[in-house]
Amino acid sequence: MKCYLVDGKGIDSMKQADRPIPKVLNDTDVLVDIKACSLNFRDLKVAKGQYRPGDYPPYIPLSDMSGTVRAVGDKVTEFKIGDRVLNAPFRNWPAGKLNPRWAHSYVGVSGVDGVLAEQIVYPADALVHIPAHLDFNEASTFTVAGLTAWSAVVVHGKTRPGEWVLIHGTGGVSIFAAQLAHALGAKTIVTTSSKEKGDYVKKNYGVTATVNYKDADWDKQLKALTDGEGVDVVVDVVGGETLSRSIHICNYSARVAVIGVLGGSESPVKTLDLLIKQVQVQGIYMESAQELKALMHAVDTIKLKPAIDSVFAFDKAIDAFKHLESQKHLGKIVISI
Repeated sequence: MKCYLVDGKGIDSMKQADRPIPKVLNDTDVLVDIKACSLNFRDLKVAKGQYRPGDYPPYIPLSDMSGTVRAVGDKVTEFKIGDRVLNAPFRNWPAGKLNPRWAHSYVGVSGVDGVLAEQIVYPADALVHIPAHLDFNEASTFTVAGLTAWSAVVVHGKTRPGEWVLIHGTGGVSIFAAQLAHALGAKTIVTTSSKEKGDYVKKNYGVTATVNYKDADWDKQLKALTDGEGVDVVVDVVGGETLSRSIHICNYSARVAVIGVLGGSESPVKTLDLLIKQVQVQGIYMESAQELKALMHAVDTIKLKPAIDSVFAFDKAIDAFKHLESQKHLGKIVISI
């Protein structure tokens, strides 16, 4: 099968290669013909050797894929040949809380082969059926971005109707978070420096208001939008000072999901903001296969469609990475195979 390999030396160092596929499957494994993959910001850092750097041999990047079942192991009962499936980001996180052993099974990072290939062998309990209303390109976007948003807004955020949800940025996770929060009846505020992107998310994803994060007083503007009460849920993909200011404008008993460190890994959070307002801060590192199934049940129920910015052919995968690097996209970037 054809695949791409990264060596941590940059996008232009990515190479196509041929890898063999096992002729005999383990009892609980599934062979999948991959139809589409989607990119996350993390994949760009992996290609550049900036995400968990280490001395790894070249390996297959990307964590998100969708495809069709080509063959199943003898003990696989949930899937049959021809089924449409997408993958959980961890080969071994079936349910419950993440543990150190399962954490090392995250695909597409730290030397663990990912999914930018024509085929893959994957554990059956780490695969999920694709809802009928989604095509392969759309389905491929949920593995990391959709599941992370689900964790932030639903699993840990416990968002309720009428609450205010603050979402930073307009990347894949952020747009999924806006869609889920809107479906739950919450009011959403998105921070973006682009009026075009702000108008787009308000028109297409039910966003209540947008604020320009380049304004020195963006946090005060946010507080005013909530009539001075503050936000109830925060989806933070930035970290750094942004996280500190977000927590400062939280309502009492707010829930904060810490997802990214685009603004730095150090944050001057005021302890009194946490204590007095009883703010709950949760680090988000995707979720289990069980939660991915729950997400896709919700997606099927409300017929949610992801935001896709662009689709690249398999032979143009490097161009897809460069488009991600440009930060000109709005929504997910997909590679069709």
